[in-house]
Amino acid sequence: MLTKPVKDRRLTLVRKGRLLSFEPAVEERLAIKWADTAEERRAAFSVVHQEYLRLGYIQRPNPTGMHYGLHHVLPTSSTLILKKNDAVVATLTHVLDTDLYGLPMDKLYGRELDALRSRGRRLAELSALATRRDFCWQRLFMVLCRAAYRHALEKRVTDLCIMVNPRHAPFYKTVFLFEDLGPERFYPLVNAPAVALRADLETIADRLRAAYGHLPPEVNVYRFLTGSWENATGWKEAHRTLGVPKPLQREEIYRFLCLEPCSLNDLTPAQQHNVAYLCPLPIRVH
Repeated sequence: MLTKPVKDRRLTLVRKGRLLSFEPAVEERLAIKWADTAEERRAAFSVVHQEYLRLGYIQRPNPTGMHYGLHHVLPTSSTLILKKNDAVVATLTHVLDTDLYGLPMDKLYGRELDALRSRGRRLAELSALATRRDFCWQRLFMVLCRAAYRHALEKRVTDLCIMVNPRHAPFYKTVFLFEDLGPERFYPLVNAPAVALRADLETIADRLRAAYGHLPPEVNVYRFLTGSWENATGWKEAHRTLGVPKPLQREEIYRFLCLEPCSLNDLTPAQQHNVAYLCPLPIRVH
């Protein structure tokens, strides 16, 4: 049972950040969709690069102006984008676990993830979250999380995993009811510490209902995540085109991997064989 301080902190975070305050008049030109083209993926990965560079997670700019890895372009991964007019202003990538490639966070938390897999759990990771600084409204991040949550349910995911900077962990645990998965470890790729968290999607709806179900709409995260888009945000249908995500074509995956060859480091023989199938042209595997 939650103590009163925890409940108070939860409501303070939701209210202070205006997490569920959506203003159609201000956001009327915003739309959420899946990145269905290579161009939209490039724009999304450029936002990640720009923001990670600004925050110090990347020490030197990448000549491509993008930041992504092999997992982000696999056919089993889907990238969400928020666009204003034709510009991508926020993004995250939903990476579905596979026997062959696992998840990006396996490099740090493979043992913890394997423990879940051994119990027959179906995993996914939310990765490459970024919002352009001039659009750094937390409520837009909430819209991305809502879409990713519903997509994970459609994919029959049981555990939604995430690797975050320790200073952000209290937010995910307090507002979204994530639980600890792994201890703090250093993540060289972004030159920062990380912790692993998970949300049990088989129990999350009941736990969210218990935490928020009696609260008014402006602070009701349960209603926001489980209700209709119109009730959750007030946005008209034109704001979203969330059909079935379209995976990249083989030649598009090839181009991305040629631009980011470090994504191919440390591949197993089976992974090398599969990458060769995904990318029919010769590529350099380090």
